[in-house]
Amino acid sequence: MKTLIIDANNLVHRTFWVTKHRVDSYDPVLGDNIENLHVYFTLNAINSYVSMFKPTKIYAAWDEKPDYEANIRKETLSEYKGNRSSDVSPHQNNEIIKHLLELLGIQSIFPRELEADDVIAYICNETAGQKVIISVDKDFMQLVNKDVTLFDPIRKKEFNNNNFEESTGYSTIKDWMTAKCLMGDKSDNVSGIPKFGKVKVKKFLDGNITLNESEEAIFERNMSLFNLQKYNSMERESLYYKVQLDNPVKGNWKDFVSECTDRSFHNILKKKESWYSLFFMQQKLSSLFA
Repeated sequence: MKTLIIDANNLVHRTFWVTKHRVDSYDPVLGDNIENLHVYFTLNAINSYVSMFKPTKIYAAWDEKPDYEANIRKETLSEYKGNRSSDVSPHQNNEIIKHLLELLGIQSIFPRELEADDVIAYICNETAGQKVIISVDKDFMQLVNKDVTLFDPIRKKEFNNNNFEESTGYSTIKDWMTAKCLMGDKSDNVSGIPKFGKVKVKKFLDGNITLNESEEAIFERNMSLFNLQKYNSMERESLYYKVQLDNPVKGNWKDFVSECTDRSFHNILKKKESWYSLFFMQQKLSSLFA
């Protein structure tokens, strides 16, 4: 059994800017409808991942919250991810994409108090067999083990147990997490301990220096922010994920073809037998031998 887990907001953000570039330069074949192009490029990207990994089950984890509650990490650090762009245009087609994914039998899963990253961690921990995470977010390195692989679709590289040290420079996930908590993460607007760079981190990992009280407080705060196992201590959040996983979508090939026809996705329609085989037949066959 193999499960493909797509970091959906990450994906649609990337495909939006690919689309924007194509629209700005105008493609005479695909035209200049940014909505249709964005949806098409997203579907096509997912098709390539499914072709590559041939999963039994596919999930798309989103940061959107249908039953919204404030991000609990903000209680620890109010400025957490406060540096992120307020431009929502990359996600203006999310509902269309979610609908088409459901027609393909791809289930969307959502958080309530946490984030898509935590949902992905839950799926990795609670789903049997091999798991492949599709994302450029290196936070998922903490989930890599003998059963979990991270695939970076930009670098076209898999991160796994065998190349973890080569890829990160750290021999264990514990050391990698320790380094991250010591240095912080600018992309998440989380500061590290002052004057802690790679050299000082190595000295700490080697046991040559220790943290004072204020430094320990920053370290513990960052560990709380970066840890993707927070749901373990949040029974209501864990149950929220479980209920979603226990109600899988079935897919609807006929409606998917109809939607593609309405949207003039000619490249999909020309290869619809391949799409059907990949998303319907392949998964059914895989599940028989899982």
